[in-house]
Amino acid sequence: MRRRAGTALIAALWLTLAGCDREAAPAPAASTSAAPGLEASAIPSPEPATSPSPDVSAEPTSLAGVTYAPRDDCSTTPGWAAFHKALVSAIRARDAAALAALASPDVTLDYGGGSGTAELQKRLGDPERQLWQELDALLPLGCTVEGGLAAMPWVFWNVPDNIDSYSAMLVTGSEVPLRDGPNGKEQGNVGWFIVGLDPMEYKPNAKMTKVTLDNGDKGWVETGNLRSLLDYRLIAEPKDGNWQITAFIAGD
Repeated sequence: MRRRAGTALIAALWLTLAGCDREAAPAPAASTSAAPGLEASAIPSPEPATSPSPDVSAEPTSLAGVTYAPRDDCSTTPGWAAFHKALVSAIRARDAAALAALASPDVTLDYGGGSGTAELQKRLGDPERQLWQELDALLPLGCTVEGGLAAMPWVFWNVPDNIDSYSAMLVTGSEVPLRDGPNGKEQGNVGWFIVGLDPMEYKPNAKMTKVTLDNGDKGWVETGNLRSLLDYRLIAEPKDGNWQITAFIAGD
């Protein structure tokens, strides 16, 4: 009897210690699956991961600057509408005689003494000069009037005095991106800006050209969208009640 009592006492003591160990053990982690008899919708959903905020600095920004988009200041000038209509017709028809008829007999063609309607027709027929293409390029660039004379393109007599026309160009087009490298990211739109460049580094056949904005910012623009401020222009003035081309010239 005494052995059985001792055995019973040991067993009771063991059960008591086991119960203490069971209470001290950590509870198992909660599972995201529903327990039997519990609706899955009653289990709180985990919080969604927070995505990092987009880098707004990487998006192209609007660039501040003065634009020189073409304007037509000549349309209300007496006699200009008829002259311009005849000019456009001659250019589109590639009619050298018709164009010469719109020019003054001593029309200036270069700064080396080249002049006259006969010389004008001769140069229009020279495919290497590509003067018809130069005239085509002038038509959408507007017209301005100063001192009774008309000039195409409009920008020719609207370049600020502080800009050196030898080292500046007009960005032609309304939507032209400035990039941070030759194949870089867009920084903003520089359509119809006047931009500076290094004439010694300018390569007309290059795909991209490095330019400087008037605020000092630098970037790259497609060369095909750059037009020299000293490129071809057409000057006309009224004579004997009709407008006449008095100069078709490039350079300075």
